[in-house]
Amino acid sequence: MVIEEILESKFNISIIENLHNIWNEFRAWNSPLDAFLKISIIGPLREEILFRLPLITKSPFLRLAIFLGWVDFLFPELFNFKFLSWSYGIVLLIILAGISVSEKIYDQNFQTVFQKKNYNYMCWGLTIAFALAHISNFTPLNGSFIYLYPFYVLPQFVYGIVFSYLAIRFNSLLWPFLLHASINSASEIHRLITELF
Repeated sequence: MVIEEILESKFNISIIENLHNIWNEFRAWNSPLDAFLKISIIGPLREEILFRLPLITKSPFLRLAIFLGWVDFLFPELFNFKFLSWSYGIVLLIILAGISVSEKIYDQNFQTVFQKKNYNYMCWGLTIAFALAHISNFTPLNGSFIYLYPFYVLPQFVYGIVFSYLAIRFNSLLWPFLLHASINSASEIHRLITELF
């Protein structure tokens, strides 16, 4: 709020207003159910797979699939897959089949490629990447004030630390996904209640 006040008073820029405009535009392109599913289920699931699954998987095939997911995340125009389409389903089926086969090839004692020091770097790198990925919520970015945007994604950085801890602690995506989905759902449920009443 302090940064918002400074930007608004000195430069007549409101990041919060920009966020509201982006959300309204997103909701204009999506039905209420689609918006809820994308924000509360699909978004958290995709982000947990991209940012937390590399911390707990030992399967090289799954790491390759995550890498392809990163490519799709960073360059969506390359694949242009749509959720619930037949092409997306085929890709998921191939990935799941590859994971099953690779899990049988590698035994339980398979060592991760990352040593402890590199693993810590990867963990912090994914946490920072998770936070910075949310800068896109503030588009269009103003290049003159780009150094202030990391402050706006500070909550996502803290969430990323908590989600990563849960994934590593329980060696599962279940708990970070449930927490992530509940955080995202809270804002959507609040919006639905305020629109109805």
